[in-house]
Amino acid sequence: MSTLIQKLHPALHPGRRLALAGSRQPLFSRQGGWDSGSALHCAAMAFALLGKLSDPVDVRDYASGPVAHFWDRAWPRYLHGLTPSELASFVWELNSGVQPVQVEGCADEMLHFCGQELAAGWPVIVWIVNRRTGERHAALAVGLEERDTILKALLLLDPAGATPLLAACNARLESGKPHATYITAEVNVRADVDGAVSIHRLEDGATGAGCA
Repeated sequence: MSTLIQKLHPALHPGRRLALAGSRQPLFSRQGGWDSGSALHCAAMAFALLGKLSDPVDVRDYASGPVAHFWDRAWPRYLHGLTPSELASFVWELNSGVQPVQVEGCADEMLHFCGQELAAGWPVIVWIVNRRTGERHAALAVGLEERDTILKALLLLDPAGATPLLAACNARLESGKPHATYITAEVNVRADVDGAVSIHRLEDGATGAGCA
């Protein structure tokens, strides 16, 4: 009998509402219907998983500190969205003690990269492309699904998707030939991966600010 295992980022606390393990602060940052800020929502959640952002949900409510700094840099880009290279530049400019690692490649290569990064504890933002419509958006990889030690799927938080309840993800990217499959409660589509940005925490004291 084959064995199916899901491995989640250690900073996640699944429950009725997905939260950060230490503070129980809600994690899921939902994208609005009018904006193109999926990559920014993913970045906020990634920063929170790394302990660099105390509140990834209500970022507009802070007058000072790292959360306010994040929003000050994010809002001019909120309606237009970010490519992988633009997000990597955005992360560097924040000077918040993290380092972006950007990669490109086919879907299988991206899945392998994301698996390695998540296994090391680094959240990864991936850009999903609907092969039928060409529409693309970003989602945050927060876990892996393996069958008999072989990576089969990434577990994702899609900012445009439904709020995960009693779950640690609201989407999944399944490997396959000749294309990957992107699955949410609303859609099941053939998909490609148009780049990924992993976010690493630098050594303490290397640069930037910590949690607000």
